[in-house]
Amino acid sequence: MKRFLNPISLLQSLVALALVAGCLFAAQWQFNRGANQSATNKIIASNLDLPSLSLSDIENLDPVSNQWRKVTLQGSFSQDKQELVRNRYYEGKFGFEVLTLFKANNGENFWVDRGWVAAGPNAATPPVVEPVASGNLEITARIRSENLSRQLQGSFFVTRVSSEKPESIAKLQGVEANAYYLDLLGSPDGKVKPLTEIELPELSNGPHYAYGIQWLAFALLAIIGRFLLFRETKRLSLVKVEI
Repeated sequence: MKRFLNPISLLQSLVALALVAGCLFAAQWQFNRGANQSATNKIIASNLDLPSLSLSDIENLDPVSNQWRKVTLQGSFSQDKQELVRNRYYEGKFGFEVLTLFKANNGENFWVDRGWVAAGPNAATPPVVEPVASGNLEITARIRSENLSRQLQGSFFVTRVSSEKPESIAKLQGVEANAYYLDLLGSPDGKVKPLTEIELPELSNGPHYAYGIQWLAFALLAIIGRFLLFRETKRLSLVKVEI
């Protein structure tokens, strides 16, 4: 017992306990991430094939529980209200996603992701963005709840946005918009098409559960290591006594 309570042994035990606690915390974090991803995947899988919502259906909408569900809106695009999403890749090429403001017939505003465009030849040259159809239109899109605000900047690279919510970005342009955005699918008459086809998400839970198990294994190794170290210290002390 005295050998176990000496300062060096106590320090070794404290280090082992700290390692175990850290590993258990990391394991719990990974398991929680895996559970959240699994719950999100179930929501998306359920929403992909549900009937399209109408404008009247999305009042007080919860974008998280309705993410990737289709919605059909009537209204018009605001040609002068546009945002660029930075650092987006498509088929291995660097570029931007284009968000254009859509004003529904009831007065509500939505940021619509029209798809991807290639970056200009240099940082000072804005990308070439095909104009969207004007006039009253009917569009179909998918509801998205992910936060893009950290990657958004104003048209012509003028404004940098550090806000946390899409509605803050809308206020920057002088409008009030919903706190989620839409992925454009097209329009029944073919007048509106996405710049590029937006791919559906891969419904995978990722490596989170595997990482969680790894962290549990590391915690077990720390416990075993401390036990072996204590046993070796005890053995060496017995050897000294025999000598």
